Amino acid sequence: MVDVQQRLTNTDPSLRRGWHPVALSSDVGEEPVAVRLLGEPWVIARLDDKIVALADRCPHRLAPLSAGRVDGPELVCGYHGWRFVASGECTAVPALGPGAPAPKRARAKPAWGATERHGMVWLAPEEPFADIIDLPEADDPAFDSIWLDVVRTSACAGLLADNFLDTAHLPFVHAATIGAGEDTVVPPYRATPEGNGFRVRIEQEVANPEDPGVAAGLRPLVQRRRSTYVYRPPFQLRLALEYLDAGTHNTILFCLQPEDAGSTRIYTRLLRDDLGGDAGRLRDAARFELDILNEDLALQEMLPLDGLPLAPEAGAGPEEVSIRADAAGLALRRVLSVLVRRARRNTPSDPPGGVRYARRTPADSRPLTRP
Repeated sequence: MVDVQQRLTNTDPSLRRGWHPVALSSDVGEEPVAVRLLGEPWVIARLDDKIVALADRCPHRLAPLSAGRVDGPELVCGYHGWRFVASGECTAVPALGPGAPAPKRARAKPAWGATERHGMVWLAPEEPFADIIDLPEADDPAFDSIWLDVVRTSACAGLLADNFLDTAHLPFVHAATIGAGEDTVVPPYRATPEGNGFRVRIEQEVANPEDPGVAAGLRPLVQRRRSTYVYRPPFQLRLALEYLDAGTHNTILFCLQPEDAGSTRIYTRLLRDDLGGDAGRLRDAARFELDILNEDLALQEMLPLDGLPLAPEAGAGPEEVSIRADAAGLALRRVLSVLVRRARRNTPSDPPGGVRYARRTPADSRPLTRP
């Protein structure tokens, strides 16, 4: 049961029941790549051009498989040359001679699933409770797209997700960038359940200095903005900003990789329809967004918390004090509390050999790598 003091840390076992980004697709080439997720080492590789995720240790002498090489459909251990296919089955043990069968326990452990979407490699250690978030702007030719530098921080993923959903901090944390002159009052809003997550929509009047119409005297500096937050568990968020007077749209995709207890990687993709394909302006916009992110991290890394406080059980007092403006953060805590409870009620046991067969997730149009 979830109690009042429980916090969701980066290594909570319940997070195994989710999709997590572990690399940019562009970073996984012909060689295996070592990644960490939830305090565990994994190796990502393209076997016959299909993304595969295995626990990063050979069952023989526990050497990291990421120190090996890819040979067509097989991952070859760099220590003794044992060969493994996507299912984790060992197909050859050179020391035993050609054609000799591998020991029955000579299996590498596969993830439940690995796939690519939105320019990222995703890994689900066990069958996930929710699909990978949609990003419709990625298929719209009106939008230019760019990745921010991938950032590693000591802040935990749950607290970062809470920060990205929070509107009330903008005039304070971001006073030097986007929060300058922004109204401190957050209008009432609702977090509407949607799928396994929720959606939030807020309309405010904010400064829009990037609008060329402001400099031309066509529109005022302060304009109407509609902000739509879409959240999918555990740590996937899409923020769509519509500047209603200027008729422009910015979308930011935030996806978080909880590596270890004190390490989270942040993947941020920016999509805008107001730059007309100007690569220089797009790079400038990405640098500006990175400045904003660094303002968030400067504060988040000072928080004396090892995890996100979860929603308390009925009748228990919360660890935090929340207000009306925290509706999105409270919805986040409820969704993640449900994930924790479901995972604890339905913890699967590994079938013999550690192989897990499961259906394809409906959210992904690409085939998943399966054991």
